[in-house]
Amino acid sequence: MIQRNSSPQSGGPEQVESGAPTTGRPKGLTASLIAVGVLLLAAVVALGVFGVPYVRALTTDRTTAEMRDDALIGAQQVAINLNNADSANLDQSIENMRSSVTGDEMTTYLQTVQDSITDELRNSGSKADTEVVQSALTELNTDDRTATALVVVRVTTTQGNQFVKNQLGMRLGMVEVDGVWKAQSADPIGSRLDLGSGTLPAADGSTPAPDATPAPGSGTEAPASGAPAPTTEGGDSGGQ
Repeated sequence: MIQRNSSPQSGGPEQVESGAPTTGRPKGLTASLIAVGVLLLAAVVALGVFGVPYVRALTTDRTTAEMRDDALIGAQQVAINLNNADSANLDQSIENMRSSVTGDEMTTYLQTVQDSITDELRNSGSKADTEVVQSALTELNTDDRTATALVVVRVTTTQGNQFVKNQLGMRLGMVEVDGVWKAQSADPIGSRLDLGSGTLPAADGSTPAPDATPAPGSGTEAPASGAPAPTTEGGDSGGQ
């Protein structure tokens, strides 16, 4: 009797009927995975080649923007300090000016201003308050950490119950010194603009009659405005 084996012989090829599903991964899916892998590899390579410089560029741009903002804010503060003065405490006013400048030219000029202060000026009762009207950087050197700023300020000088308002422009050569932006040069731009003068209102809002106090600008007030620029003409709101 001949027996028929119900299973194929060991080592023989497996017989598969036509139309039956095959085991293993479909060829289409394998091709898709390969394509995804190629794209992923390309992305990683691109990140290594282009990603680091791109991140570095973003960091550089951010650093430049921060430096620009710091330099402009520093220039604004310098303009305020150089034009503010209080005859009741002129030495402190000069120290505030000195803290905003650097270099022989500026420090020597401020020393000259301080040496010219008289008792008459100290007792004049005058005061100059400054506010920034406009400002902008025209130059910025990130390597040397220097900048040039244009600042327009409005200075209100009071003496007794009288006041004078002026507007002036300044060109400031700025440099960063130990993390602080200071002026190494200061020059006036154009002429000082007279914005008017008059009598300060009384505490109750009424306008008192002018007293005998000389108006600011008569030469008896503190040398406040104009101190930033050795070339500034006389007659500024703070006097010299």
